[in-house]
Amino acid sequence: MKTLINICVIGLIFFSNHVYAQAGITVSPGKVYFKSATGEPTIQKIQVSNPNNRELQVGVSLSDWSYDAFGNNIMHDANTIKTSCTNWIEVLPGSYFTLGAREQREVTISITPPPDTKTDVGVHTAMIFFTQLNPGDARREDGSMIKVSVRMGVKVYHSFPQPEKRNMEVLNFIDKIDPQHKELPGYLELEVENTSNIWLDSKIKLELLNTQTGAKEKINNVDMYSLPGDKRTVRITLPANLKKGKYNATAVISYGNKDELKVVELEFER
Repeated sequence: MKTLINICVIGLIFFSNHVYAQAGITVSPGKVYFKSATGEPTIQKIQVSNPNNRELQVGVSLSDWSYDAFGNNIMHDANTIKTSCTNWIEVLPGSYFTLGAREQREVTISITPPPDTKTDVGVHTAMIFFTQLNPGDARREDGSMIKVSVRMGVKVYHSFPQPEKRNMEVLNFIDKIDPQHKELPGYLELEVENTSNIWLDSKIKLELLNTQTGAKEKINNVDMYSLPGDKRTVRITLPANLKKGKYNATAVISYGNKDELKVVELEFER
């Protein structure tokens, strides 16, 4: 079973819209990285905090996750995908603990790849959820009361000791018009593939040049995260006030050190 959801920055926060709540839980950092050989345990620490004035009951659970073609996070049941490392993880103090009012606790995450694990999969992943089990009182905009529970997710990455090979291949770069909004300039669509053996935190910088007037326009940078083998489609909306004319679009994809980048150009007309 899998469910499509969006994850922003640290993880997940589930609550009703337009609710003012005293409920909550905070977790830091939102991502933890491990590198170890088979049979070798390694640990990382994260901080779980209770920002409330009352006791917080916390449940701990594990899931798998992956990216779809547009970079959205897809959640899977634990230990159901090839890149899963959920079975390697131990969380201490356990699957349940309590935090007093305003208390902060250090939680230990331990990963031990079994000795017989094949190392042909360069990166394994998991998600650790910290869920508020005793919902807090909240009030809607209309004044009615509601119970609110918060769940935060921490992404886990594991790689084996090996030379890192970082590379991003550009598969396509095209311009498109939204058929539902033909009056707008549309967008550019960049298709890339992570051909590395490691996760990549990439940034796409885009500049437009009007080849008739020489005017330049920079588009806001786009952050992109990918795992080995991921193919990603990035849609970059063109400015609504883009003047008619012929353009040259230059996209610079940086995915590591300053010399680890790809540059691709596209000519289009609006």
